[in-house]
Amino acid sequence: MGNGIVKFIRFICECVLELIYAGDNKCIICDKDTYNDSCICDICSKKIKFCIESMSIVRDSMSIITYSAAYYSGIIKELIVGLKYKNDFKCGELLAQYMEDVLKGANFHYDLIVYVPSSRTSLKKRGYNQCRHLAKIIARNQNKPVYNCLKKTMETKDQIGLDGASRWENMIGVFKVVNKNIIKNKKILLIDDVITTGATAFYCAKELTDCGAHEVRVLTAAKSKI
Repeated sequence: MGNGIVKFIRFICECVLELIYAGDNKCIICDKDTYNDSCICDICSKKIKFCIESMSIVRDSMSIITYSAAYYSGIIKELIVGLKYKNDFKCGELLAQYMEDVLKGANFHYDLIVYVPSSRTSLKKRGYNQCRHLAKIIARNQNKPVYNCLKKTMETKDQIGLDGASRWENMIGVFKVVNKNIIKNKKILLIDDVITTGATAFYCAKELTDCGAHEVRVLTAAKSKI
C-alpha cells in the first residue's frame, strides 16, 4: 500500500515536471533545439565515445568487474562537470540513462545499489553527493533498493593531481561499512562517477566484500586513464 502511494506521488511529480519543461527541448551542451525528447542533440550525442567492454581491477588477490558508460572526455566530461560542480541535475539524468544502457548488456543480476560516499567537507561544500544522485535515479528506474552503506572515515587528498601509486595509497583504510546486515550475502552494484586507476572503487568494493557481500561490481558514468 505504502509503496503504491510513493509510486503515485512520483508519477504526479514527473507529470508536473514535464509540464514545467514542456517545449524546452534544448541541448544541455550546445543549447540548440533537440527536436526529440532527449536533453542532448544528435550532433553532441554522436561525439560521445561510449565504452563497449567491461574491465577488471585486480589487486591483493581480488578482481572487481567494472562497467563504464563512456570515456572521460569531450561531452561526457562536460556532463560530469555539470553535475558535480554546477548543480545541473539534467546532466545527472542523462548520465544515469547512459549507465543504465550499460547494465542492459552486463548480465549482472544484483540485489541492491550502493554508492561511493563523499567526505563531510565535500558534502558541505557541494551540498550533495553526485554518486548518490546517480544511484537514486538508477535505483528508481531499475526498481532496486539503494542504501547508504559506506562512509568515508577520514579526509583524503584530492585524487586529481596524484599519480597512480599515490591514488592507491590515498584510499587505503578510508571506507567502512555502516550496516553489515544489509549487505550480507547480497550481490551489490556500486555506483561511482568516474574511474581512473580504480583505487576508490576497489577499496569500496573490498570493504563491502570483507563485510559479507556475496559479490560487488562497479558501474561508473565514465572511465579515464592516467
